[in-house]
Amino acid sequence: MILKVEHSTIFEYEEPIYETATEVRLHPASDISSQRCANFSLQVNPPAPIFEYTDFYGNKVHHFNLLQSHKRVQIVATSVVETVATPVIRSIHEDEIYLMDFSAESHYVHFDPSIQSLAELFTGMEDPYVQAMDICRHINSSFRYEPGVTDVHSTSAVVMALGRGVCQDFAHIMLAVCRKLGIPARYVSGYLYGGGSTPEGRDEASHAWCEIYCGSERGWTGFDPTHKTLVVDDRYIKIGTGRDYGDIPPVRGTYKGTSAEKLSVAVRVSSLEQSADVYEGNRQP
Repeated sequence: MILKVEHSTIFEYEEPIYETATEVRLHPASDISSQRCANFSLQVNPPAPIFEYTDFYGNKVHHFNLLQSHKRVQIVATSVVETVATPVIRSIHEDEIYLMDFSAESHYVHFDPSIQSLAELFTGMEDPYVQAMDICRHINSSFRYEPGVTDVHSTSAVVMALGRGVCQDFAHIMLAVCRKLGIPARYVSGYLYGGGSTPEGRDEASHAWCEIYCGSERGWTGFDPTHKTLVVDDRYIKIGTGRDYGDIPPVRGTYKGTSAEKLSVAVRVSSLEQSADVYEGNRQP
């Protein structure tokens, strides 16, 4: 598929602030076996020079500073991405040290007693792909999708106690269970195009899912515990990966000033093949 993403982030302040430093992780990844980013543009208002670097996990990061006082910052990222039906990174033998980062606890992913108990349900399986599929299916059927009960700071332990949450929360649960079982697993930030709606009747744009390392032959394989389809296909646009949400937030920054910050995010995903919009609205990243 050929998909277009328009992602607008607006920060507003009641009083002027200054010396803003901002990092943006919104550039879609490019990989021959999963997707190709054909075009990307990033606009900032007030205007500022934009620089970029590649972080430890291979994600492209843009950053800029605003030294003058201001009460509003708008960041608009526009992407055109070509996706494939089976986005699996095959025949990849990862370095053991690299995989260790995705096999341990992290800021949002904890091996608390509830995760240990859940992981025990999936022991004794030799094929990590089958194991990951069963874990994904269990999370999808056992946890309730409910926006507003968690936030971007909620850990896997919090979500386990609640039994509900959103895509970010379900991804963290799957990461915790897989890692507890010794299966390397990483967090994926991106978008989901549903052609108007997902199988569950919910429109999705900004999204999070997991990639599980299923051995050198299968490589990293995408699983989505939020949706009943379970596996990642050409409707998914991948921005990047990390140990958890903390490694790849869409926008992160600091500023000097005493004013409170108001954040608005609007995402619009459309198919250039079908010219069908899927989502337009405000949500937290």
